[in-house]
Amino acid sequence: MNLNLRPIGIVRKNSIQIHKRWIKALRGIEGFSHLIIVFYLHLSRRPKLLMHPKGNKAIPKLGYLATRTPRRRNKIGLSVVRLIKCQRGQLFVEGLDVWPGTPVLDVKPYTPRDAVKNFKIPSWVRLLDVNEPDPLRRYSHSLHRTLGDSGKN
Repeated sequence: MNLNLRPIGIVRKNSIQIHKRWIKALRGIEGFSHLIIVFYLHLSRRPKLLMHPKGNKAIPKLGYLATRTPRRRNKIGLSVVRLIKCQRGQLFVEGLDVWPGTPVLDVKPYTPRDAVKNFKIPSWVRLLDVNEPDPLRRYSHSLHRTLGDSGKN
């Protein structure tokens, strides 16, 4: 089976520039506070089956499918982002965790049916936040918003 993926846009520093052909498809997107961005991890390398998440040796080696590493067998990634504004085919967003130049494959509005109310994370995930300077990229950031500041899972 061959897959033929065609990007609809490209990531800039704090935005996504949608190709001219697809700008009309953004009509109505301003009504959403958050979006799901599907992208192609074009700079990603082949994954190791077992790895320390984010290279943190304090965490035992885990299977790459149990981590958020950008090293994937199929170089597909996704992020939930906050939409700041949409202007002339450019989506200004917050919380996008990809490199500038990353091809964007799809944009979907985030709706309540996408939200997970009761979820759990293993305790080692909190160790990843210790060295993460960007609060929006911390794993427990959304956990604290969902569960209050208790951080319990």
